[in-house]
Amino acid sequence: MEWEQAASIGSAAWVSIALLTAAVAGMQGRGKLWWFFITMIFGPLALFFLAIWTEPLKKQE
Repeated sequence: MEWEQAASIGSAAWVSIALLTAAVAGMQGRGKLWWFFITMIFGPLALFFLAIWTEPLKKQE
């Protein structure tokens, strides 16, 4: 596997994790865009933190 191919696969995985984190954050009533950008910086660590966060926010009706 060449370096360019590995970088392409890694980038796709990183963005996919960021999108997954944004979806989970939206289901918990948190800001999707905010969590997307946090995950783009911190990666899977942000998804892990969001998953162990105990109390989801209440959705405003």
